[in-house]
Amino acid sequence: MIEARNLSISYDRLIIDDISFKLEEGNVNILMGRNGSGKSTILNAISGIKAHRGEIKTSGKVSYLNQNINSKIRFTVFETILLGKVEDLSLRISKEDKKEAEKILDILDIRSYRDRYINRLSGGEVQKVFIGQALVANPKVLLLDEPVSALDLKNQYEIMRIITDLTRKLNLTTLISLHQIGLIEKFADHIILINDKKIYREGTSREVMDEKMFREVFDMETDIRDFDGNRYIYFK
Repeated sequence: MIEARNLSISYDRLIIDDISFKLEEGNVNILMGRNGSGKSTILNAISGIKAHRGEIKTSGKVSYLNQNINSKIRFTVFETILLGKVEDLSLRISKEDKKEAEKILDILDIRSYRDRYINRLSGGEVQKVFIGQALVANPKVLLLDEPVSALDLKNQYEIMRIITDLTRKLNLTTLISLHQIGLIEKFADHIILINDKKIYREGTSREVMDEKMFREVFDMETDIRDFDGNRYIYFK
């Protein structure tokens, strides 16, 4: 669970102004909005990186995968995942920690490149490894900041399917900042749309995404049609 009450966040100016929301376990929740709208800022506040006004409550441990992952370091896949077990820079790793890291390799189906260096992997493979690093800490809340932005179309869908499956299987409260409309439409259980420092709309994709919203928030004209149980969004 993630609950924010009267949340306001500033840097040199006010970025988020008095917003409140509550997110439940087992759902893929998407933060949506234009560049600079404050999506990453909200994730930073929930993770404890950014100071804020108001109240944030989470149930259990929080793992945060931000945009600034370093895939150039000379660690193996297993070593990189195992780093997710290191707390407070104590560098003490137990046998149980190693067993849990091995289990993550199987959950993500990445055992075949366990001992390869991550700087020799593809973008999609690297992203799986860092998702594994976030998961090995046994979080109840998973925060992901643009986790597919640098990937090709096939890998975008594969990573989002993995995140969705893990959210259901592990009953996580997952919150993702995302731009890709097709991915949001397909994978979002719940959307929070940020605009002009506030929550513009909140709900399912059908409740949030309509022609009026795209016009007012993104300054884009669309034609949205429902056919045979599916929804099609056309940009003019």
